[in-house]
Amino acid sequence: MKSRGRTKGRARRGDKTERYLDQLRRKLGVRPLTETKLKEVKKALSLARGDKVLAAALLGIGKTTIYRALQD
Repeated sequence: MKSRGRTKGRARRGDKTERYLDQLRRKLGVRPLTETKLKEVKKALSLARGDKVLAAALLGIGKTTIYRALQD
């Protein structure tokens, strides 16, 4: 599959910037969207007993998006 110019869900940043953002996220209780998305996909898959089509319908997304979320 073609890369979309991303590095595992995060843009390339310097180490200092990344550490600062991690501290800020912890302080504010904010999670990166990639983590939140994966958590919700896994929750929907659990509720749908592994049925990816049903899980996608529950989330209002396409089944391809489910596969992509699990791939990352």
